[in-house]
Amino acid sequence: MEQSDVVALALARPWADQDWAAPLLETFPRTLAQTVHRWGLVIERAHTDGVGLPVLEVRRGSERAAVKFDDAGTDLTQQVRVMTAAGGRGYCRVLDHDPQIGAALLERLGPSLARTTPDGLAQVDVLVRLLEAAWELPTEVAQAEQPSEKASQLLAIVETEVAEGGWVQRHTSAFDRAGRLARALVADPHPERVVVHGDAHSLNALQRPGGGYAFIDPDGFLCERDYDAGVVLRDLMTELEAIAGADGGAAVRNWHRRQVASVSARLRLEPDRVDAWAFVERVSTGVWLHRLGYREEAERWLRSADLLAPG
Repeated sequence: MEQSDVVALALARPWADQDWAAPLLETFPRTLAQTVHRWGLVIERAHTDGVGLPVLEVRRGSERAAVKFDDAGTDLTQQVRVMTAAGGRGYCRVLDHDPQIGAALLERLGPSLARTTPDGLAQVDVLVRLLEAAWELPTEVAQAEQPSEKASQLLAIVETEVAEGGWVQRHTSAFDRAGRLARALVADPHPERVVVHGDAHSLNALQRPGGGYAFIDPDGFLCERDYDAGVVLRDLMTELEAIAGADGGAAVRNWHRRQVASVSARLRLEPDRVDAWAFVERVSTGVWLHRLGYREEAERWLRSADLLAPG
């Protein structure tokens, strides 16, 4: 695969025409060339499953590896810090990192959990097991954040979008509930915090060649465990849609409460907090995708929040 092909994939991202993306895409050809030269790489394949710059499958001599780039909204140095501290336990292994270029050379893993395991509840089971290992990291490797900082950030996302109006008016009940729950989380931070993954979903868990899965792309900040568990449950959209189509909204809310209770019991967490984080994350993720240009995906996220809002 040629470098020009990778650049073309980056230029084709839905967010490529946004103002903030211009400097990132302008420098990406040079960043890519420096990365290939730095480690003597042959590019074999590029992945665009996520929303950022392409992730590369590469070869360095006989060694198979992957390359992750720093991009807008990503702190690659912090990701490397977390994965290095993990030493392969629950997380992808780091082979090398060049912070000046903005690229990391990582062990090459297999397909994502989203691809290998379509069933949402089976994905939850894998992600919960990975979280139990990920939470064992020493807190010193985390980004220092105030106890209410994550909830405050999500509340700001929700309130800013509401203030701007527009598409939000189609999902008033979802945004109203997200605002209420986020304000409650801000007002009552949990006293016990760990190094959370921060985005523990099925595209961020890749299959290991020898079996099992490993997390990639950790945010690695201090927060309560309930937050990570909420993110895991946030993604159960296909299941919610199927239940809604067959049995209606009340059945959706009852089913979701059972999943929250099950995960909370397994991880010894507070169901109400896990449910709150899951809902606020569901709405804020829809907003984020909308801003990046993924309009259909954003509407799907918000429709799933609408199903849960009346409860």
